[in-house]
Amino acid sequence: MSARRALARWGVPALFAIAAASTAGHAAHDLARAVDAPGVRPWLLVAYDLLRTAVALAFAVFTIGRAAPHRPARSPLAFLACAGAMIAVVAFAPPSPSTPVALLLTGDLITVAFGAWLLVSVLTLGRCFGVLPEARGLVCSGPYRIVRHPVYLGEIGACTGLLIAAPSLRNASLMAALLLAQSVRMRLEELALGRAFPRYVEYAARTPRLLPRISLGLAAPSRSERPLGGRARLGEASLASAVESRLES
Repeated sequence: MSARRALARWGVPALFAIAAASTAGHAAHDLARAVDAPGVRPWLLVAYDLLRTAVALAFAVFTIGRAAPHRPARSPLAFLACAGAMIAVVAFAPPSPSTPVALLLTGDLITVAFGAWLLVSVLTLGRCFGVLPEARGLVCSGPYRIVRHPVYLGEIGACTGLLIAAPSLRNASLMAALLLAQSVRMRLEELALGRAFPRYVEYAARTPRLLPRISLGLAAPSRSERPLGGRARLGEASLASAVESRLES
């Protein structure tokens, strides 16, 4: 077994397990404070800590024994984008004592809401999850019926809540870096999925990338607009170039 395979098989799950243990410790500490402190915000912090713990634990479980990607990511840009996104998420500064309570509560509510969305998206993705933009499977159910990248939407939304609760030049810069990194990851991931799954172009044509469509129509979707069921299987390789061309247009 190569060093890269060994790292992917055991190192990545171990790192996520450590992150889960760390956030669980924060949750226990915040829970002890919430019991003694009046108000809503301490409980929102507990909820956020528990959601982060659950997401990290899901990452740890889903990266054990997962299928190999159709084509391993080798682009330095992919590694830089992933590293940049992870650093940006963990580097957000906490609110200052002078932050208005309204901003704190608004930001915390947004963070918890998107944290819950993130957890549901990760659980739906299952063992198709990957840190790098690689194709392990095509999931079209659950949140993936609404947008193509619900996990990234959850991360960006949760960090938006952190920015609202703690507005500062540092956090605004980290938010900009996160948006740039996630944009690169989405692009690379779509190219990988398009090469591996010819049906991805059909899915991408009817499903928005990151922001859900708001439709006021009540008519039932046509047959061509209905979501794909389950995970698409690998199709003919001869269609991969057409898919990539469509995605790049």
